[in-house]
Amino acid sequence: MGLTISNRDLSNGWIAIAVEGEVDLATVDELQAAIDAVFADGGGHVVVDLTSSSFMDSTGLKALVLSHRKFDDVGRSFAIAVEGGPISRLIDLSGVDKTIRTVPNVEDLG
Repeated sequence: MGLTISNRDLSNGWIAIAVEGEVDLATVDELQAAIDAVFADGGGHVVVDLTSSSFMDSTGLKALVLSHRKFDDVGRSFAIAVEGGPISRLIDLSGVDKTIRTVPNVEDLG
């Protein structure tokens, strides 16, 4: 299964990177490139919206953790939107939700 990524500006100063499909070794570079492009633009906070994703392995998790650090280093917020399912379980079990703000959907960023 492939990966589809799209960006949209939210009205609250956040940029949502919506990810559909599976994030794994074969597709993680696409996710990282999308996050890096938003970072390079220099504005806004970022939420990676995984609510339509079906799977993520440890390479995707690593990309999120490293991206969070990069955004944090320059004072920009970074969050993950995910609710239920295997990705949420991976994030919970890894403890990433203790470091990276995690919300059920992008509308909950307020």
